[in-house]
Amino acid sequence: MNISDSLDVEFPIQQVWDLLEDPRRSMGAMPGVQSVEVRDETTFDLTVAQRLGPFRVQFQVTMSLSETMPPIRLVATGQGKESAGTLLRIPSAVLELESLGDYQTRLTYNIEFSLMGKLGTLGYPMIKHKAGEMSKMFADNLRKELARADS
Repeated sequence: MNISDSLDVEFPIQQVWDLLEDPRRSMGAMPGVQSVEVRDETTFDLTVAQRLGPFRVQFQVTMSLSETMPPIRLVATGQGKESAGTLLRIPSAVLELESLGDYQTRLTYNIEFSLMGKLGTLGYPMIKHKAGEMSKMFADNLRKELARADS
């Protein structure tokens, strides 16, 4: 499955980059993230809990940065699992920034992922719908985190 979106924020590109480069702050803006543990400069672990239809899931996910081009591009991969045996694979998560002026930045992301196990059989429409909700919440949370850092 693929999830892609873009959002414009009223902050300079370097400020947005600084937030994205810090997994505690950037992943903290992701809905359902309960904890972030940084292992080193390129690897971090997440605990993510979500409700997908009738299921409540909690994934333990490890993400690794595979490409960093400040201040315009981050690429990561990841994998995780949850207690019921569902596996999550993220072969590619690409975040790109584009300056639209001194105080405006466009963030574009494209995340490719797959779920294997019971959740993987639920079907694409339900998971895609949930991902769309999470995308909107991420945009709102990201703006709040940028504003908090700005004040």
